[in-house]
Amino acid sequence: MPRYCDGIRRRDLLQVGALSSFGLSLPALLQAEAARAAGPAPVPGRKKTSDPSCILIYLSGGPSQLEMFDLKPDGPAETRGEFKPIRTNVPGFDICEHLPRLARGAHRFSVLRSLSHTNAGHGGGAHYMCTGKHPTPTFVETTTRPNNQHPFIGTVVAQQKGIKRDLPPFISLPMLLSYGGPAFLGPGYMPFVIESDPASPSFRVRDLTTAPGVGASRADERRRLRASLDGSLRDSLRTGSARATAMDTFYQKAYDLVTSEAARKAFDIGREPEKTRDSYSRSTFGQSLLMARRLVEAGCRFVSVDHGGWDNHTTIFPTLKDDLLPQVDAGLSSLLQDLDDRGLLDNTVVVMFGEFGRTIQINKEGGRDHWPHLSPVLIGGGGLRNGIAVGKSDARGEYPLERPMKPEDLAATLYTALGVDYQTIVQTPLGRPVQVVTDGEPIHELL
Repeated sequence: MPRYCDGIRRRDLLQVGALSSFGLSLPALLQAEAARAAGPAPVPGRKKTSDPSCILIYLSGGPSQLEMFDLKPDGPAETRGEFKPIRTNVPGFDICEHLPRLARGAHRFSVLRSLSHTNAGHGGGAHYMCTGKHPTPTFVETTTRPNNQHPFIGTVVAQQKGIKRDLPPFISLPMLLSYGGPAFLGPGYMPFVIESDPASPSFRVRDLTTAPGVGASRADERRRLRASLDGSLRDSLRTGSARATAMDTFYQKAYDLVTSEAARKAFDIGREPEKTRDSYSRSTFGQSLLMARRLVEAGCRFVSVDHGGWDNHTTIFPTLKDDLLPQVDAGLSSLLQDLDDRGLLDNTVVVMFGEFGRTIQINKEGGRDHWPHLSPVLIGGGGLRNGIAVGKSDARGEYPLERPMKPEDLAATLYTALGVDYQTIVQTPLGRPVQVVTDGEPIHELL
């Protein structure tokens, strides 16, 4: 099992997804949704003419800016790498030669070439990029409490916008995104986690289908068992019956939500034509992006897709050329074109980043090390301006040269594009007000 350079296994980071089974998170979310609906009116100024969704693609480990969207072919041999830039269909906008399909569709996205921060740790960098909030000294690098200081962008969107149609508002696949949790917002805003590989012939979504060899629905059995236990508990305690009855209602609604016909159809990736599935590539990443498109089309507000393997301290060039870049090229180009062809791109923000970039120095193992001072970002759709490169790095691709940006600015941009006021105040369990983005502004070039 691959590990990050700090020794944490990727599987350890994914296993916490078990915390978000529908029996825990969705009923709490529905309860919170009811409270939200009874609370203050929406913040003035949010979009009223559309109800956008977001697909966030996380390149876990830290992608290299120098091998994707900001190549430096004129740099010295010890830093410039092996890849060459190619022209895209947008004049003056070049990307890596191993992303040819993206190059032909560059009018559908933009890149940020000068986003920078200073946290070079996997956990801290991921937390910063995924929340727009810099971790404080009490931040804990943990595999059991993801995102333990500030809420992930998707959880804030779920809290602020609620359920759109017949799907959970926030879904994570194929497993829980590292540091993709709700922090102090509580378990009601954990994402619904698929915990299955959409590329596998045996793919199925837990709680929606019957396990092989099991005659009755596991979800039905789980629901009946819970009803029995709840009844015994109420009888023994003889208190709290009103709250228990209310929670039963929320459990029933949660069950109906994830087992609805709309949900079953959305999760049934086998409905897609073979040609479409092939275009995304039959990799886990490609099929996860296809599933993400199906989910936003069916009404999910926010889908996160985790793609690991980018902590390239060794043999970075063959790893990127033969594996990672072809997957991104096929999957992401197909996603953007598919959304466009279906009339969904203008109402779906697609964003891709990792925790940081990589050093300009190529180490003795043929890799590049952590470098947060330039962190590559691709962003498109959602009514944003596409086909541009925002910002500029220095001649070596090491530091911002023009238009420096930070994770707070990216978070503010995403919130704005998704119809959420980035200055929204949320409350901790102790009643402390926290602004979701501080010291950040939307990137005006994209808006």
